[in-house]
Amino acid sequence: MDLDRRKRPGFGSRPDRDHQEQAKKISKAVDEALVSHAALRSTIVDPALIVRVRTATVLPEEEWERAGLVVLGHDDNDSVVLFSSDAELTEFRARLAAYEQGTPVGKKNPQYASLMAAIEDFGPLTPEDRIGSAMKADGFATPDSFALDTFFRLDVELWETGTQLERAAQVEQLLTEIRQHGGDVTDRYIGLSFTALRVSGTGATFRWLLTLPTVRMIDTPPEIDEDVEQLLNTTVFELGAIATPAADAPGIAILDSGINEAHPILAALVVEKMSFPATLGNNDQRGHGTKVSGVAAYGDLRDCIERKAFSPRIHLFSGKVVNDQGNFDDEKLVPSQMDAAIRYFHSRGCRIFNLSLGDRNAIYAGGKVGLWTSVLDELARELDILIVVATGNYRHVPPPGQAEEHLNAYPGYLLEPQSRLLEPAVGANVLTVGAIAHAAVVPNHGPGMVSVRPIAQVGEPAPFTRSGPGIHDAIKPELCDDGGNVLFDGVVQGLSRYSESEVFTTHPRYLERLFTTAKGTSYAAPLVAHKAAIVLQVFPGASANLLRALLANSARPPEPAVDRLQRLGGASVRNLCGYGIANATVASTSDTNRAVLYADDSIALDRFYVYEVPIPREFSETKGSRSIHVTLAFDPPTRHTRADYLGVQMSFRLVRGKSLEEVIDFYKKRDKEVDGELPELEGRYDCSFDPKSRLRECGTLQSAIFTMRQNPAAEYGETYYLVVRCERKWIADDFLQQRFAVVVELSHQVDVQLYERIRQRIQVRVPA
Repeated sequence: MDLDRRKRPGFGSRPDRDHQEQAKKISKAVDEALVSHAALRSTIVDPALIVRVRTATVLPEEEWERAGLVVLGHDDNDSVVLFSSDAELTEFRARLAAYEQGTPVGKKNPQYASLMAAIEDFGPLTPEDRIGSAMKADGFATPDSFALDTFFRLDVELWETGTQLERAAQVEQLLTEIRQHGGDVTDRYIGLSFTALRVSGTGATFRWLLTLPTVRMIDTPPEIDEDVEQLLNTTVFELGAIATPAADAPGIAILDSGINEAHPILAALVVEKMSFPATLGNNDQRGHGTKVSGVAAYGDLRDCIERKAFSPRIHLFSGKVVNDQGNFDDEKLVPSQMDAAIRYFHSRGCRIFNLSLGDRNAIYAGGKVGLWTSVLDELARELDILIVVATGNYRHVPPPGQAEEHLNAYPGYLLEPQSRLLEPAVGANVLTVGAIAHAAVVPNHGPGMVSVRPIAQVGEPAPFTRSGPGIHDAIKPELCDDGGNVLFDGVVQGLSRYSESEVFTTHPRYLERLFTTAKGTSYAAPLVAHKAAIVLQVFPGASANLLRALLANSARPPEPAVDRLQRLGGASVRNLCGYGIANATVASTSDTNRAVLYADDSIALDRFYVYEVPIPREFSETKGSRSIHVTLAFDPPTRHTRADYLGVQMSFRLVRGKSLEEVIDFYKKRDKEVDGELPELEGRYDCSFDPKSRLRECGTLQSAIFTMRQNPAAEYGETYYLVVRCERKWIADDFLQQRFAVVVELSHQVDVQLYERIRQRIQVRVPA
């Protein structure tokens, strides 16, 4: 059912100010900003007028637009960054003058008081504001930090001051000016929501760039975080026959260091190899991509080796995006590489992408996300693809002389600020995966092993996994999976790695040995990608939203992790394990006492749908624990310069004990004069889920369970109603439909033939 959604409350109240003093303060700041802007004309061709305004309350963008200003983004200090094509701010100053005149006759407040009274500060951005966080961490706090004759290769992001075509023209002009200042541009990316350049030049070049109003940020290029060390003590197994995947089998694109496709168990799977850029070559000299591919192709490779049975169900595509030293290309922007690789393999029919790479310089601390994250979110939505991303690996470094902190402070250090997610794992539309220790074996390698202890026990967070939350406290990672473990050796007062506690995978130098072991979130991510491909094989027409929803709906946090983490607070399980470990079989099937319903749909903005959820009498009246698990996934437009990263927000509620008409009446948009006051919905009718709505609604993948241990009251009826709501945030009016998928799973502890009873309830009736 498609209905108008009731709007949320407004933005808060403005401060009570003396209008004349406030107007004089703003007028002085505006004059200073215009003088500063005019001074730029002597050194810059047609400089953009960009200002930063800090306000006491959040103002709707329409308020700024009516004053002749365009919102470009928001700073971390709650300021809004604005652009004006009018170098004199004529409309804004006219409104300021009207506000200064005071309250007109018959009115309660001065004109435009909602805007002017909210302003705290008004002024231009400074060169220091344009230096990125990684550069500042390296000691580059001011333009003078850039030595004039020192060579740099950095990423330059521009403000979005026009359409894509207009920004392309601006870039062409900027290229000329950069070369005139002794620099060069080796790559550019002009996307839907941001523009970036890879610029090389001396400190003098970058000092000049820092003065440009159109420059949003200058920062270091991403650097790869990967754990590629390999163990040498892996047994070579006799392989037996290697099957070939079916022609229509799903594919996974591995965006990494390449794949050595001649490996005996990979040769039949690799469909195509490409490099982005082509100068990287195709062979995997680094070895990381080949090891990731073994897990993506076979999942639990150790089981395959032990059974001597290799029956792959997927194809592989190799997209080499890092060089043989494990770094990105010097001259290409990372967004450019991602865009080219993903679009190419999507054109070849690939729907699932694995990215076991992260930027070790970009530990997410809240606030804005980077360009790498932003481009992945854009591509995931535009192309309707599933991008699986590893959280990145954390390397704990205890204080000198306190090496046992590896053991004694675990798992607390995984929740510290320095162990937060690496970009691009914070992406809203990607599926982020952390690591769980799947083994905790102390090997029997002779005397002295008594000093060796596994840091994590089986089912606990791997001691190198990184933690959420994500953007705006979204649940991240959403899933976790096997990633290996690390052992502490008291004799050497350090960490040790043993093959018994790591993940089995393919050896990149297959002529030396066929298999090796490895640890890291790099190997948890492809395990989830493998599961996603299995689900896609069952549901070949599934959207990326449905794949995410089915996987999350099948997931449960490992009990050992819950037991270990609960003492650190409820958020610790979510921040390290997300919704838990997915089960591909559970995600793609129902069984006797577990029925899964789903919708792969789209909805108009500011509307809501109501779905009937059949509740068989046996489900309600048979004693035993039972649950209703609901998962919602959607892929909204995103913009990394906005305070609200998501352009659309969605949510769900499950209502019982009410008629369809009552549910509609409660959630519809209301006119109080016509419809009367909002009716009350008592808490007992609104099913109580875990996690609560305020926690799950921060992200685009929302999964929660409603558990009943006692028989529900008869008044709740045999039909519950799932309400799925969609709310427009900042996205433009021409964005009309939001894609989403919702999954509902009913399960009962007792054999009540639940699947069959629900199937009978939802059979389509054919008209006579």
